[in-house]
Amino acid sequence: MTDVVPYPTPLPRLAAPGERLGWIFNDRNLYRRKYMEPPPSPSMVPPQLVDRVVRAQREMGKRIAISLGLGVGLAVLVSCCGSFANAGGASTGAGAVISVFAFLALAAGVGGAVLAGAAPGRAKKALETAQQQVQQEYAHAYAAWDGRRGWHDQQQQQAVDAMFEWGAAAPPPGTRRVDIIGGTTYGWEAALTVFGGSLLATRGHMTLVDFTGEALCGELMQLAGSTGRSVHEYRMPSQLAQFDLVGGLEPAELVDCLVEAMYGDAEGSSRAERSQDSMLLGEICGILSPTISMARLLAALRVLTDRPAQAALAQDEVDRLLDLQPDESRRQMHQHLRRIEAFLHPLETMGSGSAEPGTADLTCLVADGGGRNAQSELLKDLLVQWLARQVRHEAVPMGSLVLLGADEVHHRSIEKLSTLCERRGIRLVLFFGHLREESLHTIGGGEVALMRLGNHQEATQAADFIGKGHKFVLSQLTRTLGGNETHTIADTIGESETHGGSDGSSRSGLQFSSQKGSNWSKTRNWSQTESQAKGTNWSDAQSVQRVYEYTLEPRVLQDLPEYAMILVKGEGRGSVVQAVEVDPAIVTLPRVSMAPLDLAPLPHPAEAVIPATRQPSQVTVSQPHPLTAHDATARDMSNPALHGWGGAPTGTPQPQYPRQPCQGPWGGKQ
Repeated sequence: MTDVVPYPTPLPRLAAPGERLGWIFNDRNLYRRKYMEPPPSPSMVPPQLVDRVVRAQREMGKRIAISLGLGVGLAVLVSCCGSFANAGGASTGAGAVISVFAFLALAAGVGGAVLAGAAPGRAKKALETAQQQVQQEYAHAYAAWDGRRGWHDQQQQQAVDAMFEWGAAAPPPGTRRVDIIGGTTYGWEAALTVFGGSLLATRGHMTLVDFTGEALCGELMQLAGSTGRSVHEYRMPSQLAQFDLVGGLEPAELVDCLVEAMYGDAEGSSRAERSQDSMLLGEICGILSPTISMARLLAALRVLTDRPAQAALAQDEVDRLLDLQPDESRRQMHQHLRRIEAFLHPLETMGSGSAEPGTADLTCLVADGGGRNAQSELLKDLLVQWLARQVRHEAVPMGSLVLLGADEVHHRSIEKLSTLCERRGIRLVLFFGHLREESLHTIGGGEVALMRLGNHQEATQAADFIGKGHKFVLSQLTRTLGGNETHTIADTIGESETHGGSDGSSRSGLQFSSQKGSNWSKTRNWSQTESQAKGTNWSDAQSVQRVYEYTLEPRVLQDLPEYAMILVKGEGRGSVVQAVEVDPAIVTLPRVSMAPLDLAPLPHPAEAVIPATRQPSQVTVSQPHPLTAHDATARDMSNPALHGWGGAPTGTPQPQYPRQPCQGPWGGKQ
């Protein structure tokens, strides 16, 4: 049988020094750099080899025909010469020689044809040899390049493996307090375990008050116990007898504490009523001093309401109480005294048990889950007053103070407690279940962490708290194409005709003369005028609009996972928003840092495998800008636009739109 080895609890690992609200995911892959050397390209085969193959294939038939023709022609020619020689009576040896030459000529022609037919094969073989050599050279070059790339990737992998993947989210130095708003009980329990464990390890003694009634500090108490720290837990009001919230107070301090607890943030209470209660309780405490307890104080109130038989008081104390007011005045104050008694009656057993144990590393005051009632409200206000007194008197050194469910605590009490903790260097952590009136009056005194806010109005108010930002977005693209054509033809025709004549006679003495004449003229003109005009217009414009939008949309806050948190963190004079995970199980993962990470700058997008300009888990909300430039001479006066108001930043390429050919209505391209 195989025994199951229990996995050790990871809780002690959370008790490491250094304050941690949770962890921020650091995407290590954003730091991977590309191998910038381009891969080798195969070299080209010499083009003359390809031309040689093409030429050999194209001219093969022609060369074969020429070789055979020359061989056969020479053989025939030599044979003819031999025949003529034989006919002239030449010797038989000469004929044999001629026959040999004819055969050789024919053989030479056949050999040339064979060589011509084999030329394409030789050219192809030479081309294939050159191609194989080019491929081998390319394979060697690519193998060398691939080896260098593999070495680069291996170095990048080693560098990435050496980086942390989760870094602690810590409040910056000098933070007054931390306000955690929204979330579920499981999310609060996880955040309390992670943050509380770090506070115990960093600041020491912690006092935790849980008003939720769900006892969310159980895991934190288990963590404290597993790391050897002492833990004291008190259930209120079931264990009120073991815990005295007013013990050791001076009469004046007790009166102030009780009056503030009774009235709290009640509407309609007047200063006269508060002053009257303060005076009456002050007189009663003056008689009961120096031994003052809630049981004796209630017994004194009962004596004043004509119930003098009280075992907790001595007879002389009863007499002195009765002497405070005449009988008629006590009867008139009967209703007022009964009201005070009704407030203090649930606290009668306070401190009546055994002596309180000593101080502990973790003191938890947990409200019972009985729902909201007058007793719980009074006890809550009294606990807040007791906490303020503990911080003020510094009887026990306190490193941190945590309030769970601080929604119903009046904002004046929280501000007073916050001021006291700040002056004494105590970390104050407040958990608000909702972003309502009291928490709206309170948040902003320190770092603020937002968890899931299901209500849309609360999510909108949280988004308003985070802030909005100006940015320029492309709002309109306009392309205009137009053309016009004018074609005018005018014909002018004119004609004129003129007829004229003259007739006359004269006589002088014996001479007689007669004159007669006529004239005719005709004029005709014709003209044609033609005019043609063409024009096109083309424009490509874009408009940018300045918008004011949420840095974080309300819907994001409504959809947050249970263990997710949005931390609004001050950074210098600006602020950033960080996405934080509060799941305690993250501590069991590899590459988890228990301290904040100093992130190296990301590589340039042109060199990065995954281009990015920032870590996706952090967004800058605001950055401080000086009113005047540090170096006035460095400003470019050629660009009159103010930075951020339409002027393009230096080095930012402007979008260029390719100019397309425009076709006018006449069909021509411009």
